[in-house]
Amino acid sequence: MFLKAEFEHLRLRKDLLVLQCGTQRVLLAAEWQRVRSPELWWSEAGSSVRRHPMLMAVLGVGAGLLAVRFLRRPGAIIDLLGRLGGTSSTLWSVWKLFKGDCRPP
Repeated sequence: MFLKAEFEHLRLRKDLLVLQCGTQRVLLAAEWQRVRSPELWWSEAGSSVRRHPMLMAVLGVGAGLLAVRFLRRPGAIIDLLGRLGGTSSTLWSVWKLFKGDCRPP
């Protein structure tokens, strides 16, 4: 008798966990759709500007100064892209080395 009641309790607990898992999956899918929507990102950007107007002004001035610096020298953008390419290939090699994909010859 005790064993039967214990099995019934465990079966009910399992059913509850299965239902909770399904609920969590639905909530996760809804949250993922909300995060992927562009409207969320636009509203978050707008609220960030409203919350931190001085920080956004400083970042805007900094971006403007960088743009002027690169636009004044015609080859500056090409130089920057070349440096980024060299750095990215080095970082990729280091990543592969630590990941274990590169094997010494």
